[in-house]
Amino acid sequence: MIRAHLPRVSGTFLGSLAPLPERLCPNVEDCLGSGTLLLERAGIETARLDVECLLAHVLASTRWQVILEPRRRLRQVEFGRYLALLLRRERREPLAYVLGTREFWSLPLAVSSGVLIPRPETETLVEASLAILRRAPPQPLRRSPAPTPTPWVPGGPAPSPQPPVILDLCTGTGAVAVALARELPAARIIATDISRRAIRVARANAERHGVADRVTFLRGDLWRALDGHAPADGVDLIVSNPPYIPSGTLATLMPEVQWEPRRALDGGRDGLQFHREIIAGAPQHLRPGGCLLLEIGADQAAAVRGLLATTTAFEVPRVFQDLAGRDRVVVARRHPS
Repeated sequence: MIRAHLPRVSGTFLGSLAPLPERLCPNVEDCLGSGTLLLERAGIETARLDVECLLAHVLASTRWQVILEPRRRLRQVEFGRYLALLLRRERREPLAYVLGTREFWSLPLAVSSGVLIPRPETETLVEASLAILRRAPPQPLRRSPAPTPTPWVPGGPAPSPQPPVILDLCTGTGAVAVALARELPAARIIATDISRRAIRVARANAERHGVADRVTFLRGDLWRALDGHAPADGVDLIVSNPPYIPSGTLATLMPEVQWEPRRALDGGRDGLQFHREIIAGAPQHLRPGGCLLLEIGADQAAAVRGLLATTTAFEVPRVFQDLAGRDRVVVARRHPS
């Protein structure tokens, strides 16, 4: 009965199902089957995985435990919560918003509506930063080879007795800042965002992972956030995952992306509005030999390299690829002198 009803769930029908007596509440197997069917009909390709995640969240369990207990019957309160979350996902609300969390760099991060959801490909920004600061090449076995590979020259900041200082522009949930702080215990990080909500979420994530004492959060629009707070001698790295989707293509993106804040996605007419502003201001904030790392869209490497070529402050930039072999991060080193 429950299996037949779930695909018809709506706002009004939910109200009639939620107060079911405990003995009539479905078991895990029924919820998995019916929920998967419902999300498949909504056009969600990861329907089964999403339903497993929803059930695991409601049952305060893991996905594999959920799968191993198909006959476990949900309690009334659990079934009600499950239906509420399932309805949100059916409306194509991103799973990360529904669950309130997203994993990044193997760290669980709080996520809130109105804040950009961290993507796996942004981990490339963390990897490139670590490779530069540790003066070690990236691990080629973890990546698809480029058609015409370019040798990676670390060329990072010269060794310094002082701990590295990193500036993270457009921090969002604080994913990159928190990951770098965890990997570099001596580093000091300044993270900025124009969104008050993003700063709150990012600060909470830093506190959750024990790095809040080494990450300073500033609210403001790019360089304006640093007014009165920029280190006098510059920083070692500037990292940023700025908005880079061209304005005209936003409406064509998946329904889930439409839930995310437009100003965290919209990069202007050609997607490079923020890259231009960051590149223009970076030289005065980087110490000699410091590096600028910018996340880009897969087809934007040539354009961003062209923008960097318009200034004499940087050496020839390099492009770092993500795990899918797509251009993902452009790295430019400021001339040592």
